[in-house]
Amino acid sequence: MNRRSIISLSAITALGLALLPGSSVAQQKSLKEQLIGTWTVVSFDSFDASGAKVPNMEGRDLKGQFILTDNGRFSVQMITDFPKLASNDRMKTTPAEEKAVAHGVLSYFGTYTVTEADKSITLRIERSAFPNQAADVKRVVTLTGDEMKVDNASRTAGGRTITVWRRIK
Repeated sequence: MNRRSIISLSAITALGLALLPGSSVAQQKSLKEQLIGTWTVVSFDSFDASGAKVPNMEGRDLKGQFILTDNGRFSVQMITDFPKLASNDRMKTTPAEEKAVAHGVLSYFGTYTVTEADKSITLRIERSAFPNQAADVKRVVTLTGDEMKVDNASRTAGGRTITVWRRIK
């Protein structure tokens, strides 16, 4: 065999191995592909500029979902368990009930883009239960199996927020 034949055969073999179903090269997904799906909140922690933990939601039993679609849309809801409204009408609330809802609900949606190079996601928040948050915000994402850590190093109120999500299967 001449040198050219050996190089061609090597290239064909490498390509064939990469396309095999069990190949790690063929199975490697982009960050965006790995993020797509529905996630449930595990923890939601905020810290001030000095690193001290600060409250970010009032109430107990925080539940939440982060949904990322393949066409670049997202939706986040985080809600604590707070008392039912006495009037049974969400348009007729007391100041205390309004405060409980304002402090116990964080919901926002919009579009997103992923930057593979720095493992970040930029959320373009179209609407939020916290109107000051409606902006383009960048988060650093770390994936470990079915767990996603989202680091917001530029929290709206100052400091940072780290949210951990688990993939819902």
